Amino acid sequence: MECVLDEELLANIKCSDQEEEDEDGEKMEVEEQLPPADSTAQCASFNGDDSDPLQETACNFPWIFEDGDVLMNEDQLADVVLKKEDPARPAAPKRGRGRPPNNTGNYTSPCGQLWSVSRNPDASGDDLPVLGQQACGKGPARTVSNAVEAWMLLFDDEMLRSLLRHVNEQMRKRRTSTNIQRPLDVVELRAFLGLSYLCGVFRNARYHGPLDELWTLELGNAIFRASMSLARFESISECLAGNCGWSEGLKLWQRLIINCRSYYGCSSWLAVDETFCSVAKSRMTLCCDARTLYMVNAVVSRNQRCPDKDVEQLICDFKTTGRNVTLGSRYLNLTQCEQLAQRQISSLGKLEANSPHWPRQWPTESHLFSGSSKLIPHDGEAVYCCGLSSQVDVVQAYEQTSEACQHFHELSQRFNTAHATPASLKKQLNPFLQLLHFVLNAAAVNAWILLRLSPKGDAAMEQRDFQRQLGLFLTQQRLQRRLQRRSTSTSLVMRLQICEILGQSSQRLLSEATGEAKQTHSVGVLTPDKMSLPVGINLASRYGEKHRRCKPCARNKRGTKSRTRCQQCLQHRCGNHLISRCYECVGILPGQLPEGNMMDEGAT
Repeated sequence: MECVLDEELLANIKCSDQEEEDEDGEKMEVEEQLPPADSTAQCASFNGDDSDPLQETACNFPWIFEDGDVLMNEDQLADVVLKKEDPARPAAPKRGRGRPPNNTGNYTSPCGQLWSVSRNPDASGDDLPVLGQQACGKGPARTVSNAVEAWMLLFDDEMLRSLLRHVNEQMRKRRTSTNIQRPLDVVELRAFLGLSYLCGVFRNARYHGPLDELWTLELGNAIFRASMSLARFESISECLAGNCGWSEGLKLWQRLIINCRSYYGCSSWLAVDETFCSVAKSRMTLCCDARTLYMVNAVVSRNQRCPDKDVEQLICDFKTTGRNVTLGSRYLNLTQCEQLAQRQISSLGKLEANSPHWPRQWPTESHLFSGSSKLIPHDGEAVYCCGLSSQVDVVQAYEQTSEACQHFHELSQRFNTAHATPASLKKQLNPFLQLLHFVLNAAAVNAWILLRLSPKGDAAMEQRDFQRQLGLFLTQQRLQRRLQRRSTSTSLVMRLQICEILGQSSQRLLSEATGEAKQTHSVGVLTPDKMSLPVGINLASRYGEKHRRCKPCARNKRGTKSRTRCQQCLQHRCGNHLISRCYECVGILPGQLPEGNMMDEGAT
């Protein structure tokens, strides 16, 4: 049986002499030995044993920060090793009149927690290994190649059908004898969502014009006029706003969260914090990947919830995975952080000076330890960490990850689809419509990140370009339908504009229009035997004495009566079945005109 071995694997195989030397060396080796000089260069991979072999790293993705940015340099690691080998004793403060006695480096918080300047190896647990997970798409997200493919993974067909059902129900309720609207289909609904995304792109300025300006010829864009009329767009928005059910909005939201969790693999650095929620009387807590700003999980609720339960719900997918979570000030609970460390999840957060866990009389000059927890002074407050590897720069890691949720919210509001709300609905309270806009914004941002992580995507694509392409893709099927449909409502000018938007040649359209125009303005081709009148024929008067029925109209049961008739066969014909030719074309001189050829002025 043949076996192929890797060269690197062969180089790492030890001989028997080396094994004996290593066994003796391991007993004498100190655990806190400095890492090799090339460890910093290999920081991007971190611990290879903890990395997921199914994750594919996007080399060209513009990460928010690199893994090496949160690691200590050689000098910092040397200081850590020296402190562990020779634990520093707190310097005795100068005794003076009125000074408190020496506390020997121990501090107690108001809640009774004991902090010390020296770490007790017996009471503290082992630090988690260095983090090594890389962000990537999962399943179909690995092969997406354009904006609409990535977006449809998150905003799936089930969500589209739910919206379609609600809009058509509202249209049926609003139907009257004077207001009859055709039902909405999924193609037109996608076009509506595409125009909403484009409204966010073109109206993202602070002082933007009215919504109807996008449909004008002077200042608007052709894709808005080509996709649907302004009245139709406003009507769909009003139908969505008419469904004010908070429960229906939550169904869309929960479906989006399920899709966001299913198609993305997180990196090692997560962040949990509360952000501003545009939906009235509700709170929103996000869990985002700090390296990509992808929204991994989120909780929206109108009721007051326990912060600890929110954290447990948001990070339920990452237990025992060795990741780190940076908690906002509202969600930092030291007891919960100790429990997370036991489940192989390290934690970071800022401990405020008014916290019940803040050590009394702490001069904020040295690090403090309590079990597996650690406090590092920072800007008059302290950065708290629990279970994090000693090779990680705690302060630097907190600064890189603490604002991830806020940055995601800023990205979702940068090209906000709420700019597509008609003026008549802006002053109304519409929880369903507001939550729908946030769902659209979050789906666009996450889809943008998935596309850039995909090997087939463009890692350098800007957010505006992605949302513009997404809007164009969603309206494309609607434009194709209007281009192919032979209806009088779509003019030739509009069809030419649709060809320009879709990037298609207009030559075929112009040729068809020319042929249709020729057929419309012609009534037939004269054969040679009918071009001249028979020899010796006398033309009678054009008007008969009485109104008689037109025979071609009688066959169609129209019953049209007319006084005009053929001057050759004397059959009565209406204007639709009678061809007029001037005397010059026929070759009759004015003196040869038959009497009574002109209708009498007094005739009726």
